[in-house]
Amino acid sequence: MRETSAAVKWAGRRFGTRLRLAAALMALGLAGAGCDASGSSHTQASASASSSGTAKPSASSSASASSSSGGGVVRALTDAGSTDPGVYYVDPYPIHTAASDGGAGSVYFSGTTKSLLHCVAGASAHCRAEGKVKVSVGSGLRRAAGKYGSRTTVTDNSNIYQLDSGSWQMATTMYVKNPRFPDAPPWTVIVHAHPAPVAHGSGGAVPTQWVADSLLAGSFQRPDKANYDGKYFEDGSKLYLIYSKRLSNAPAQDGIVAQPMASPGKPAGSAPSVLLAPENTGGGYNSELFFGMGQPKKFKLIETGNITKVDGKYVMAYSTGAFNEDDYKSGLAWSDSLIPSNGASYRRLLIKDDKQVWAGKPGGYEVEYLLQSQVKDWPNYVGDRVLAPGVPSVVRADGKWYLFFAGYLPSDAPKVPGRKFDASHRRPFVMPLAVHVPKSTSVRAASNDDLAHWITWP
Repeated sequence: MRETSAAVKWAGRRFGTRLRLAAALMALGLAGAGCDASGSSHTQASASASSSGTAKPSASSSASASSSSGGGVVRALTDAGSTDPGVYYVDPYPIHTAASDGGAGSVYFSGTTKSLLHCVAGASAHCRAEGKVKVSVGSGLRRAAGKYGSRTTVTDNSNIYQLDSGSWQMATTMYVKNPRFPDAPPWTVIVHAHPAPVAHGSGGAVPTQWVADSLLAGSFQRPDKANYDGKYFEDGSKLYLIYSKRLSNAPAQDGIVAQPMASPGKPAGSAPSVLLAPENTGGGYNSELFFGMGQPKKFKLIETGNITKVDGKYVMAYSTGAFNEDDYKSGLAWSDSLIPSNGASYRRLLIKDDKQVWAGKPGGYEVEYLLQSQVKDWPNYVGDRVLAPGVPSVVRADGKWYLFFAGYLPSDAPKVPGRKFDASHRRPFVMPLAVHVPKSTSVRAASNDDLAHWITWP
């Protein structure tokens, strides 16, 4: 996001993602996947997929940072030896396209960076960014905000989605300011945007010019915390908006919810359902503390929930912690249905913390993350290869499975005052996955050990 005012700088400290990127990413190599930015995504990150294919790591080119330990291969999607602004990309979200489009060998992303990122699978893998994404405020949205004396300031992350019917939609986060609340920092809302008309022959595979037209989540009337990272998900004939929402103020907690939609630009009348929230029972999980263990502030946050359907089951790849600190990490949670029944939530992967690594109760359980750089004595530590791995998505491309995410190279992770990572140095990464989801076992019936083997490093 563009840091153009003190208010926006505050927002950047809160959400962490928000800096501009130059339009071109460096050419690179990776095992079975690469990136190029222009167009439409043919990945079916939110569509049903089979787990029969698994990614096999292959040799990388000199432009890719790669390392392995215990079988896991983590690769930066941009030139590891460069610190040119063009090698950074913030919050890469996979763009869903209509199933009829095919093209399973390509993966496209939009995000907080104001350009499109295109990753092409294959032996000659490469990545580049082009086609700057621009969102203007339509007259209808301007009137809706102005009714309460509010105005939108800047656009944050913009998540592009093509419905299975073929129409293009966007859910984008915008900051709001209102002079009636002079002491309140800008707050966020999620709005819908439609493609702007383009001159004949000037459009690309994915629209890059958009017009924001209606409010989807949050409030123009008064400050409202959270409401960001909105993205669409089709489940059969039903459309949902998945986003991050403030769930409680005492204690302060943000989680992932799903809002039924009457149309892409209009929420249905029912309230959103909570899919995954920070845990509080029995003291909860200390690994979910936003400010870390031993701190007086007990705020907990779960965000960036990207959902993929695999063999009839739903897996959410999510983040917890602060994006610019070592405690930002990537987890997986599972459900037998998009909206868990009877008030249940997505199920985390849990293991016993017998050594009280997270300072919990003796014999208690903690979350087993897919990637984490916070604690060396906890499973799946990758701090020697990538720091603060977050914003994950499980993606099938070219018949193989990958985890795409953002993080910092240990060799390029400068600190700013407060000992936090400089967010302008976040890069996109990829890691191949082995996916083996049994059709005969439900999430509800599976043991913790079963779930831990459904998606692993190959």
